Amino acid sequence: MNLIGAILLIIATSLIGFEKAARLKKRPDQILQFKGALQVMEAEILYSQRLLADVCLQISTQIPAPVSHFFRKIGEEIGHHHDLPKLWIDELKHLLSYSALKHDEINVLKQFGQTLGHFDLINQQKQIQLAIVHLDRILIEAQNEYLIFSKVYRGIGVLSGILIALILM
Repeated sequence: MNLIGAILLIIATSLIGFEKAARLKKRPDQILQFKGALQVMEAEILYSQRLLADVCLQISTQIPAPVSHFFRKIGEEIGHHHDLPKLWIDELKHLLSYSALKHDEINVLKQFGQTLGHFDLINQQKQIQLAIVHLDRILIEAQNEYLIFSKVYRGIGVLSGILIALILM
């Protein structure tokens, strides 16, 4: 009976380590999705001059979840809110709870959200490009973090399970 418990413990801690590593892998992908979404937003705002609600809804059909949920919600709710930056920040807080994104990229996106709709087209383009530059920097850090820590999390998960099982036996 002790052997079954030890095996279950090792499996559980290993799964926790592998889940942490998977979350690290998702983060660069989601940053890239936001970067692509901002590039689409820039093109749509500058060249087609469509409404932001329409742009957000279009972006939500072009990128995968969870970032698509964010843009869909913005596109749906923008007509019901008078304060776009507040809506943007509220949705970012919600996104933080169900995505692999961390506070660094959320803060960049919050700063960008504060500028949305407050500038002319040229200055709005500059704000989008600035956000993309910041996301590029964070993307490199996230990729490095994944390369370094994914193996560490997997190893710690397995080894901590073995250690705890040995201590309890």
